[in-house]
Amino acid sequence: MTSPNILELAVCAVTDKDAAVVARKRAMQAVSRYPGFVSWRALTACETADMIADLVAWETLEAAQAASKRALTDPEFAPYIAVIGSVKLMQHFVTEQQL
Repeated sequence: MTSPNILELAVCAVTDKDAAVVARKRAMQAVSRYPGFVSWRALTACETADMIADLVAWETLEAAQAASKRALTDPEFAPYIAVIGSVKLMQHFVTEQQL
């Protein structure tokens, strides 16, 4: 079974994990109102204390790309951006197969 949604995977190292958790909740609320938003799974690494990941589903690639641009200037998203030390991966994917 395939999904028409676009999955956005962002893997980041954060400077303050506790602050990142709080800021991410605020960012999630803001993004949930963006056009084309489907869902957001907030992940934390088990083995690496400062590593987090976000798996966000969008209706289209265009919606995902527009959201990325909008988030850069959204005041609700700014605290989350502030605690990201480095982005290890930021990529969009389409599901080819699912079990």
